[in-house]
Amino acid sequence: MAFGLAPQIVAQDTTVVYADADTYEVVLDQPVAFELNEANFKSLRDLGINVSPESFTGGSAPAAGEGQPSMSLGLTMPNAPEQPQPEPQRDMNIMEMPISALPSIANLVDRVSPSVVNIVVTTESGETTSEGQGSGFIISDDLEVVTNYHVIEGGTNIDIEFNDGRTYPAKILGTDEETDLALLQIQTEDKIPHVDFHDKNDLRIGDWVVAIGNPFGIGQSTSLGVISAIGREKVDSGSYVDYIQTDATINRGNSGGPLFDLDGHVVGVNSAIYSPTGASVGIAFVIPHHTAERIVEQLRENGRVRRGYLGAGLRTAEYSIDGEPGFFKGGATINDILPGSPADIYGLRVDDIILDINGQVVKNSVEATRAIGRITPGKVVKFIYERDEKHYALDVQIGERPEKYEIAKASAQVQGLPPPPPPEDKAKPKVNIDTGIHVLDISAEFRSAINMRSDQVGVYVEAVDPGTAAEQAGFKLGMVLLEADGQPIAEVAKWKSIILNAKEAQQDGIIVLVRKKDGQETMMVLPLTSYSAGDTMANVDYQLAKPTKFEAQIE
Repeated sequence: MAFGLAPQIVAQDTTVVYADADTYEVVLDQPVAFELNEANFKSLRDLGINVSPESFTGGSAPAAGEGQPSMSLGLTMPNAPEQPQPEPQRDMNIMEMPISALPSIANLVDRVSPSVVNIVVTTESGETTSEGQGSGFIISDDLEVVTNYHVIEGGTNIDIEFNDGRTYPAKILGTDEETDLALLQIQTEDKIPHVDFHDKNDLRIGDWVVAIGNPFGIGQSTSLGVISAIGREKVDSGSYVDYIQTDATINRGNSGGPLFDLDGHVVGVNSAIYSPTGASVGIAFVIPHHTAERIVEQLRENGRVRRGYLGAGLRTAEYSIDGEPGFFKGGATINDILPGSPADIYGLRVDDIILDINGQVVKNSVEATRAIGRITPGKVVKFIYERDEKHYALDVQIGERPEKYEIAKASAQVQGLPPPPPPEDKAKPKVNIDTGIHVLDISAEFRSAINMRSDQVGVYVEAVDPGTAAEQAGFKLGMVLLEADGQPIAEVAKWKSIILNAKEAQQDGIIVLVRKKDGQETMMVLPLTSYSAGDTMANVDYQLAKPTKFEAQIE
């Protein structure tokens, strides 16, 4: 799926601090004042901060009161007496150090890697699910394992594999689709070490981090990087996660694995990558440790997450001046109100602007949704809102957020739309919908970048598994799947639905309208069954290949 990246708002010379349990705030550092002497200069160099050698006099700092002012970092002393200076020896910063001078993380990896596991998910028939493999990590003596929800989604059997070859079954303790987290428990009496979550709110852009996981199912791998950004959003993440971004190498199969600080504490759960190719391009999204730990607590206690519910669709408050749109400094406007919800019962109306929730100023619709979600169901909270340019206060007893299907169904009813299809029966055996093709949703920006027509929809092929029928049929990275079985493919969920229906109908294959890298469009057949060696399914060779029942459908 394609991810839209929020702009990075980082001031030069900044420190990142937490504003609350779920968000970070960027604030300007104050200049560091100190007596500028050679000892201080050396200690700053050791930290990788470059200060001009001319910034100190080379001798001891004058005693306080002798007329020499304290200086801020990087400034020279304007009143310093002129003295002959020895030629300073130039020290290298960290980027200029030889590799042999950099510290090794081998001891860290030795200590934490036994707690990092590979997760293999299969259906009742023994087939792997569409994800098939992912990573996870043990967080307690009870052998609880944290991973991503999407790793285990659709599976009935879960096995935990260790780097030394041991394998144990696991059961699901709880899942939360909204934050893409799941809590498992390994079924064994063996003693296995665990790791701990980071316990401070002090992560900063530039901090070193280590990712350990099972990329592409090839076995445990380690990569080193830094925190690239904090407070990122991705398109399909809902409203409950502000992601950490890292450039540590994370690929398919790393999902659910841990991101460590250099003390061996888990600072986040690797969740997704941003990539037009399916491989790491140095942009990975990580669920922050504070979010993961809070969700895990609820999954441990209830098997699910109980979130507050108002029952009002929200958008960031807008205004218009002389026909030019814009935004208020704060507030969330009510789009619609669902029947029987707290918003309906307590008399809120469409176009009311929520300004404050229980003393917390609302800046936008995302913050409002998060604030409501964090409220314990049943609690009474005060809302301050604007209606017809007047302000009102209202006490509302918050409900418990229903399942996503129930919300979608009620929303469709309010808008006069047909109800969405019911969710799959979880007790029904899962159908393996893995086709060997991995696809992403396409953002408007990416559609423009590849010159797709504005009236087209489709999903982008980010990878094709080698040796699969899809590869033999000629499907390649960079293609866009526009239609399948005559139905437009507006998003990945629609593609999965088409494949699922085709497999349940026991079709051997489906016809797909494909846009190639050069922009040309063509019909191709995607096999849904395996074929023996020598059976050609390459669509590009259809005129030369032996006749198949698909050719009549194409013609």
